Amino acid sequence: MKKILISLSVLATVTYAQIVTIIDNGIERKIFLDTNKNSARSIIKDSSIIISFKKDNINLDKFAKKYNLKLKKVISTKSKYYIFINKSKYKDIKLIKLISKENKNIIKTIRPNWGLGMIPR
Repeated sequence: MKKILISLSVLATVTYAQIVTIIDNGIERKIFLDTNKNSARSIIKDSSIIISFKKDNINLDKFAKKYNLKLKKVISTKSKYYIFINKSKYKDIKLIKLISKENKNIIKTIRPNWGLGMIPR
């Protein structure tokens, strides 16, 4: 009985969730986004993305222009973390997928700038 309940819980989660791949400190991770319209946590608006680069010599202006981003804040120049506002036609999730696919060799971390409750910060 316990296995059936666990299986139903997993099935319900997968049914109402979208799997998003992010890169965190060089490691690809999967996160689940709740897409259930009845859930308060499903209200996700596009905001911004956090990117950290492996290299020091990245031309931020050129990178931002290529993906139609606007540099909002430099979190740390030492660890190379930046917050970019998404001005592109893509939602944050699709843009993250595109950037990580095209720039695997220079991206250390890329993820949405969302808080713990999946609400944009």
